[in-house]
Amino acid sequence: MSPSEKIPPRWKFRVAPAKDVTDADIRKGWDAVARWWVSRSGPRGDVNREWIIDPVLLGFLGDVRHQRILDAGCGSGYLARILARRGAQVDGVDLAPALLAAAQAEEARQPLGIRYRRSDLADLSIFGSGTFDAVVSNIVLADVRRYRRAIREIARVLKPGGRFVFSITHPAFEGPVPGQWVREPTDTERIEERRHLIVDRYFDRVAVFWAPPGKPLIPGFHRPLRDYFDALHAAGFVVARFEEPGPSRKALERHYRVFADLLRIPLFLVIEARNAAGGIPTGPVTADQGSRRRSLRRGLPSRSGAGPRVR
Repeated sequence: MSPSEKIPPRWKFRVAPAKDVTDADIRKGWDAVARWWVSRSGPRGDVNREWIIDPVLLGFLGDVRHQRILDAGCGSGYLARILARRGAQVDGVDLAPALLAAAQAEEARQPLGIRYRRSDLADLSIFGSGTFDAVVSNIVLADVRRYRRAIREIARVLKPGGRFVFSITHPAFEGPVPGQWVREPTDTERIEERRHLIVDRYFDRVAVFWAPPGKPLIPGFHRPLRDYFDALHAAGFVVARFEEPGPSRKALERHYRVFADLLRIPLFLVIEARNAAGGIPTGPVTADQGSRRRSLRRGLPSRSGAGPRVR
């Protein structure tokens, strides 16, 4: 670490029973940090979305021209704006009024035809069945209390064969449950002095409260990965693609101390699921897709990628 680099203060975390968290707690938590959250995001989101998550997420979505897309948990609306600029007809929903206000203010400043509404993902009754060609949800489901019902609602509003493309923090490695870095010395913040990651209590289903320094705690949830896959299956989805994105060479050059850990473990998952009512495409497998599938079977990173709770 050079003399000019500041040691960042550590974020706060607290683990509690999941049953004690209400939707009102989640809404109030996000409203309380909305101004801070918007301030750390640019036109392409925060650093994790711009450099790690969204290259894969947007790659899975592909050409979105003339498609009607729901941004489920749109926050301040940066992803909805990206999709609208690519030719999609976009609706955005979020539980937090303060984040929606930021999204609506940006739409008023530079109209793209995006329709924002307040809604819990577990109740999308404002939309009819079979409304959307695709639903995208970017680092949101771990903040949704009734996630199984939310996934059922997403299946309902999709057209037959429609796609649900979403990302989550990786349940196997996210901190503070189940993953914690062993540091030597224990108070170090140097990437080079993170020796290894301890993974424990993976199967716990708990609320995880988190906050940056000086901000109130925000509740989210840790669940094992099987819970998400079970919910997808029960809602009639079939998983078509799955990626654990890692940093590109350019990302490491620009933000080494942010992303160096992602050369060792993945912190995010990106999944494409399809409404099974429309079947799954069976076209030829590209070289990159084949590499990814073989790599996943072997438990190795694919050539398409080198690989804390964020929303």
